[in-house]
Amino acid sequence: ETEDRIEAYATDHEEEIPSATGEDIGAVTTLENAAEIYARHLASRVKKDLSKYRVVLDCANGAVSDIAPRLFASLGLDVVSMFNRPDGQNINRDCGSTHMEQLVEYCMNNRADLGLAFDGDGDRMLAVDETGTLVNGDEIMMIVACSLARAGKLAGNTVVATVMSNLGMTIAAREQGIRLERTAVGDRYVLQRMMEKGYVLGGEQSGHLIFLDYATTGD
Repeated sequence: ETEDRIEAYATDHEEEIPSATGEDIGAVTTLENAAEIYARHLASRVKKDLSKYRVVLDCANGAVSDIAPRLFASLGLDVVSMFNRPDGQNINRDCGSTHMEQLVEYCMNNRADLGLAFDGDGDRMLAVDETGTLVNGDEIMMIVACSLARAGKLAGNTVVATVMSNLGMTIAAREQGIRLERTAVGDRYVLQRMMEKGYVLGGEQSGHLIFLDYATTGD
């Protein structure tokens, strides 16, 4: 019924809908090596020797399934990949950043230094430490904020989070002498505050992380 109503509306208002013609129609082009270009860009941000670490990647059978294992291997890490066989239907199925049980178990039992779990479309990431303990977005933001603050690179000595971030983050930030600003839920609100005030670090407990020195998105 809804489709019939939409079609009827479109037919009744056909003359009002502008249609491009000729050269204004545009064209579609495919950048065949886009993934490789993106991987090289990400790799160029890393300045440390990571070759002594073993990382386990839960790719959620999603967007990062191909690029993440190759990227981390190119940085010299010992890489173990999980859930990197997407078939069009298994994305996020009992895996990824919303189902981290198997990543936790593997990290605990196989002496991994770090586990990273992405979500299906690759814009969120949560972690597991060498003991198998979950590390959520709030904790990741504080780890990074403290590191940047020590290096004198945390603009405004501030990190931006949302109202969903845990009270523990507020306490941790205060203890470290770091300001915490909160926004409405949604990474677009975090980004807006960061751009308005020139802050360089923000994110959400769910694992959206924005490093404004490098990008305007956490993807």
